[in-house]
Amino acid sequence: MYKRQEFYQRNNNELVATWGNLVNRVLAFTHKHWEGVIPQPEVLRESDHALLDTIRAGFQSVSEKMERVQLRDALSEVMSLATEVNKYLDVHAPWFEIKTDKSEAAKSVFTAIQAIDWLKLMFAPFIPFTSEALHQILGYEQPLFGSQGTRSVEDKLGEHIILEYFSEGSVSGVGNDLWQSAQIAGGRPFNPPKPLVKKLDHSIVEEERARLGQKAA
Repeated sequence: MYKRQEFYQRNNNELVATWGNLVNRVLAFTHKHWEGVIPQPEVLRESDHALLDTIRAGFQSVSEKMERVQLRDALSEVMSLATEVNKYLDVHAPWFEIKTDKSEAAKSVFTAIQAIDWLKLMFAPFIPFTSEALHQILGYEQPLFGSQGTRSVEDKLGEHIILEYFSEGSVSGVGNDLWQSAQIAGGRPFNPPKPLVKKLDHSIVEEERARLGQKAA
């Protein structure tokens, strides 16, 4: 019961509220006011660089936690970095900046999109399908991940069907270092955003409670 309750709370209070809402409000605002094109500001401000430096450092710290199999801590750190982007937006508020200076708003949304693009990679080990969906929304031509397939192999124990992963044709293909802070290209189109994470109804917790109650009876 606790695990189902924890999953419900983490999905709605963290994944949806922190990450999903961040992505949707930034991309929806940008798509509307820059006509579906990522802004390309000439010079970023000190506060913009400060945020990007913070997010960029996450590639190292998160990977270290994952190498030590501290997966919960790694995910918590990625979520904390997403919170930093929300704090940055609370300060700059491009939805207000655009009313007086669109060029300043462009710096804010570009910085936020760059941070989101990096966080997309850090979230990928935990929510790969969501990261792939965001990757496509951001207008990348190659998929973030490759494809899977099966084939038959034979050894001394007999014939077996094995599952294979093919990285060719993807950003994570052979020879590509995916885990890095690559610069996103301003001035290119991206696709209309859509909700990435579904908010769960509390009924799933009640259903689990009822199921456990039936077992105990």
